[in-house]
Amino acid sequence: MQSLPLLSIVIPVFNEEDNIKLLIASIEKELSEYSYELIFIDDSSSDASCKTIKSEGNPHTSLIAFEYHKGQSSALAAGIKKARGQYIATMDGDLQNDPSDLPKMLDLIKNEGWDMVIGFRQNRQDPFLKTMPSKIANFIIRLTTQLQIRDSGCALKVMTSKTAKELPLYGELHRFMALNAHINGARIKEVPVIHHPRVYGVSKYGLERTFKVLKDLSRIIIDHKTSRSRSVKT
Repeated sequence: MQSLPLLSIVIPVFNEEDNIKLLIASIEKELSEYSYELIFIDDSSSDASCKTIKSEGNPHTSLIAFEYHKGQSSALAAGIKKARGQYIATMDGDLQNDPSDLPKMLDLIKNEGWDMVIGFRQNRQDPFLKTMPSKIANFIIRLTTQLQIRDSGCALKVMTSKTAKELPLYGELHRFMALNAHINGARIKEVPVIHHPRVYGVSKYGLERTFKVLKDLSRIIIDHKTSRSRSVKT
């Protein structure tokens, strides 16, 4: 009987064929002393991403391939559902997150009893079109909730399996995993992490997503306040 891994790493990809082999090699190097599984979710890429993942001989790696494009939240939901690890990590497949941050995040959550450890990209290597909506969303979260984090949109996270599997993931809610975990009562720690500039591939972020992000954030906050109000009355 195959033993369960300590850590499941969930990585959605969409047209990242040039990054996949480098990412797998980096994860192998940084997590050589850990038991882990690596779950890629190919979100119906039009390039060779799916073929590249299938060609890897890494025994830790598995693939979920979507027949049509569903978006990052749905991809994460599928990967988290499949994950078997005691802890679940999420990260982007574009090589901007650095796997070398995973061991320290895993050690924090194991040794200090956090439910989620989330990265804070101190020196974020993204254009203004990507950073602007994140700054607005982070400001609104700090202003309207008790969650005082600076980078809620950072994809690099490590969570307990229970915390991850209870998260709602649809629309653009992958950007608010920390907020929804906080609403569910999770204890969250934010730590500085490395962020690299994108070298291969093209960012999938457009101006229209800014409005989706702010719309989903407004819905979360309104629903949370409504729920709190009802609980107080009862």
